[in-house]
Amino acid sequence: RRRFMFARTSAAARLLCCGGARARAAGRSRSLSGATEVAALGIPAQVVVAAQAATGAPWWLAIGGTTVALRVGMLPLLWYQLAETRRFGALRPQLAAIRDECRAIEPPSARAAQTLLRGWRCCRAASVQPLAIVAVPLVQIPLLIWSLVGIRRMVDAGSPLTEQMRAGGPGWQRDLTAPHAPGLLPVVSVALIVGNLQLATAGTRSGLFLAVRNGLQAAAVVAYPFFVALPAGVFACWIPNSAFSLAQHLAAAASKAASRAAATTATATASTATATATAAAATATAAATASSPPLAALAAAAPAGGAALARAGPAAGAAAGMALRPTNGVEGVADAAPEAAAAAAPTAAAAAAA
Repeated sequence: RRRFMFARTSAAARLLCCGGARARAAGRSRSLSGATEVAALGIPAQVVVAAQAATGAPWWLAIGGTTVALRVGMLPLLWYQLAETRRFGALRPQLAAIRDECRAIEPPSARAAQTLLRGWRCCRAASVQPLAIVAVPLVQIPLLIWSLVGIRRMVDAGSPLTEQMRAGGPGWQRDLTAPHAPGLLPVVSVALIVGNLQLATAGTRSGLFLAVRNGLQAAAVVAYPFFVALPAGVFACWIPNSAFSLAQHLAAAASKAASRAAATTATATASTATATATAAAATATAAATASSPPLAALAAAAPAGGAALARAGPAAGAAAGMALRPTNGVEGVADAAPEAAAAAAPTAAAAAAA
């Protein structure tokens, strides 16, 4: 009997162990299956899932937070672009000269190719990378599209995260898999697109850039019905990204305005300093003239002397004419000399006195 009971106990233990092992294996299989399904959604979905698991934040906050973190990580690329843009702006005179030199080249295709080639060589000679001017859009736009596609897969009906997404939104929109009923999220998204395009081209005079801006703004407005049909979870990524871009453009505009104000203030200060120095020099000259009596007397007598000489001029000329009137030979000239001297003497004395 004891042997029988021991055998039954051993069999039950083996069954329990086997059952636990099977349960653990099934759990591992489910976790691996879930991980595989999440991996199939793409890297953006994996990043959001990892951020949500690490922080325990709601899904809408995890999506928006990873988007903002991605944009913050791209700030060094933005600073590099701004530095290269400033250096490229310093080359505008050389680039304008190249454009003028290539203006006579025909046909227009050859002119454009030669202008681009020479402009590229000019930039590289100055250690400027022209492609850096469009570095941020070239990286940011593909990343944004990639992220939106990944988030769109997360909130689809067949996603392994569908049940969590249906309760992962804020209080006024709990279901991230459904479109926003009032349609305010698409309105905000379109407004942010239009504002970003307007700020990005502020101050430009290029007709091409302005035409592209107007076309993109019109396309955003026309695509509003398509935006309305998107799940609310997509806007949890879209709106933070566009808001970050708007803040970035506003900060750049404020920086430019501050630079212009500083330059205007410096110019006004330099003009004021120049005027002050000129006035001080004039005052010092007047003071030096007034402190020297001979110079003051000479300065006061100069106008009177000029007037006396002007009055004496006709009389002296008449006297000289009388003295040099035609005579008979040398004796006539000799006889006229004393007369001319006598006539000119009073005039010369008056001029000397003056």
